[in-house]
Amino acid sequence: MLRPLPHRGDVVAAGAVALAALVALLQVRFDDAWGKGIHFAYAAAALAFVAALALRAPREGDAPRAYQSALLAVTFALAVPALARLSLLLGSDGLDSSGTLAWAGGALAALGFGLGLARDSALCVLLGAVSLVLAVLGFVDLVFSPGGVQTFRWLLLALVAVLAAATVASRDHHPARAVAFADVGGLTALGLALTLVLDQVFGDSPLFGPGAGTGWELFLYACGFGLCAFSAVDRAPGPGWIGVAVLLATTVAAAGGKATLIGWPFVLAVGAGGLLAIGLRPSRPLPPAPSRGEAHVFEIRSEQ
Repeated sequence: MLRPLPHRGDVVAAGAVALAALVALLQVRFDDAWGKGIHFAYAAAALAFVAALALRAPREGDAPRAYQSALLAVTFALAVPALARLSLLLGSDGLDSSGTLAWAGGALAALGFGLGLARDSALCVLLGAVSLVLAVLGFVDLVFSPGGVQTFRWLLLALVAVLAAATVASRDHHPARAVAFADVGGLTALGLALTLVLDQVFGDSPLFGPGAGTGWELFLYACGFGLCAFSAVDRAPGPGWIGVAVLLATTVAAAGGKATLIGWPFVLAVGAGGLLAIGLRPSRPLPPAPSRGEAHVFEIRSEQ
């Protein structure tokens, strides 16, 4: 009974989504009416049930089918309230605590990577990588308690570099997995860019302080253009959209400088002009296409 039939997989996946919605509703509506143990019990039971369905669904190819991806996503989603209630039972303040975010994010990362390897799911790899980023941020906040955002900027930069290396390493053998790593790396770079945008809004705040400088903007522009290039070459739309968001956020952050054409306005103008000139330059006329008879003779000679 816990092995979905392929021709009924869409119905089973729809039922799992409805079950996850029910768990979320009960978690919110009966937050004060029911005890923490009850909330954890039914969330963990729903998690185990859907995880069994996801893992026992028959493999029909290299990549999971749509209903199998839905079951895997619901499994990951149900793990969040289960871990949140478990943390409350253990005396934590929930996922708002940096310590809970560290170990719960690590558990979610292990779950995502485990499901990704077991079912060859790029979606689970993406969710696991996002959880790992959150776990690292929570761990650093717990151990070092930085007073400002600068430490997290360097940490996000290092995470972007690690995810970029994972993208390159996976690109030849697991293209879908490489796209997942690129998406998470782009989201991490977007988070870094948003800290620079907040500098423009809360520049006088002791938390953010003055602007981060040209080096950060240069790194983020490289990330944005790199994501767009990766999207174009590998025909993966996700990194391209995230790259555009990174470029927009970085441009907003860079727009707060002095009213001068020296700097990014000059660099971007030169880059845009050079690329457009290369792409639109006149090319040499191609030789005329061979006639049908000449092409047939060429094919015969090639076969000989």
